[in-house]
Amino acid sequence: MANASMADKAKNKVESLIDEAEIATSASASDVQADLENLRRDIAALTQTVASFGTGKLKEASNRASQLGAEAADASAQYVESARNTVRSAEQDLEAHIRNKPLQAIAIAAGVGFLAALLTRR
Repeated sequence: MANASMADKAKNKVESLIDEAEIATSASASDVQADLENLRRDIAALTQTVASFGTGKLKEASNRASQLGAEAADASAQYVESARNTVRSAEQDLEAHIRNKPLQAIAIAAGVGFLAALLTRR
């Protein structure tokens, strides 16, 4: 009889566990579905956040590139202006030297012309 009582208790325990498992299974399926829906929403929000971040970084890089381009254009304009001023200064110095010593300038020009003629003949 003790064995029958123990068997009944074990059987009742197993049936109870099966009932709990069925309840847990049905609850788990709906929980899984809810979790999946939450996960979908989270992924959509994350995708939107990453896209916004990427767009912001792209705008930032574009602005920085524009700024660097403007700085490079300004720097090159300054170098060109500096070169023009240097050439003008050299031209004015040469012109002043020619005006002060015209015979020497003619002799130098003739010598350079003679050397150029010798070099191009060969």
